[in-house]
Amino acid sequence: MKKLNLWIYILGLLLASLLAGSKALDHFGEEYADKALKRALISFAVARTLNGLISVAQEAEVAMQPAGVGLNVSPGEILDPVNDLIERFSLVMLVAASAIGVQKLLLAMSAWEIFNYFVVGYWLIYGAILIAKRNKPAGLHPLWFKAAMFLVLVRFATPVMALTNEGFYHVFLDNNYQEASVELEGVSKTIENNTPEQEAVTEPGRSAYQGAKEWFSNAISQLDIKKQIEAYQAAAERASQNVIELITVFVVQTILFPIFFLWLIYRSGRSLLSSRSQNHAHTNLNHHDI
Repeated sequence: MKKLNLWIYILGLLLASLLAGSKALDHFGEEYADKALKRALISFAVARTLNGLISVAQEAEVAMQPAGVGLNVSPGEILDPVNDLIERFSLVMLVAASAIGVQKLLLAMSAWEIFNYFVVGYWLIYGAILIAKRNKPAGLHPLWFKAAMFLVLVRFATPVMALTNEGFYHVFLDNNYQEASVELEGVSKTIENNTPEQEAVTEPGRSAYQGAKEWFSNAISQLDIKKQIEAYQAAAERASQNVIELITVFVVQTILFPIFFLWLIYRSGRSLLSSRSQNHAHTNLNHHDI
């Protein structure tokens, strides 16, 4: 082992020990996980609210046929495809929230006190042995190095992934999330404002038919059917576009990016350990020839 590489290893082990002991990365990783979980739950609540408003709008249109008058107007049917999409979006939000919950669990496990003491102790012992054996050309068995690198990956993979994911979100996904969330809130207000109230109160001295007829007349006067259809069509289009936008944001952030990051960590660690073993074997072979 060259002296330069030796001191790079020792400094790396010291830095890893300081980071693990201070739990700085874990703190920021937990903050990210909390923010991501909050975003997922807010989006889930917006989806469920929108789903409820669509259901109310559809029920209101069915209720506009009282006492067999024979008027068949159902603009709420326009919102059926959106309602199906919203239900699937709610499922995606549950999966996203669950994935973030798994990340929080992994963060807690990697920062577990007993495990933390163990990895820091191993790194310090390994560094001390490297210093003690720095003048011996044979060096240490590669298993020491492999174990040290494996513990680095296990200890820091999750918090580093969380921090990298948060940075990726702010650079590429934040604007999309904010705009889509605001648009969905606007869609909810549009549907709510264009849905007539369903109250047919029967006062003493009036028959049920008279009360229903009066309610029907009031509903027609409050609502222009043509404008309602146009409003629902616009709301359906806006909802579809922004729901798909949010699905993209959460699938990328909570599923695709973590899988890609873990794969990258795995490949990097495997390559590093493989090259380290080959270098060690080559060094031993040279010393044997000498």
